[in-house]
Amino acid sequence: MPPLEEYLKDADKLAQKVVNAWRINVQAGIVPTPEFRALLDKAYLYRTARRLADNHRKFDVMSEAEEAEELAVRHEFAEAYKAFYEKHATAS
Repeated sequence: MPPLEEYLKDADKLAQKVVNAWRINVQAGIVPTPEFRALLDKAYLYRTARRLADNHRKFDVMSEAEEAEELAVRHEFAEAYKAFYEKHATAS
């Protein structure tokens, strides 16, 4: 299994992957498990924090606290994705 650093590096792609999986399942009428729903929530929190941080960077108004918050949310999402992926990869 990849180290956490790989998940952190690919957090944007992984968050999009989670959102895409959710949309496909909803269209197919599949109800997400509570475990997947928690991962989806973390993906959305990360995407929101990232978008806010990017906007603040764009206008050069990024504070250290906001940067730390973005990194914390990114780390939390990456850890959740890693745990989810590893659990389901070994179950397959």
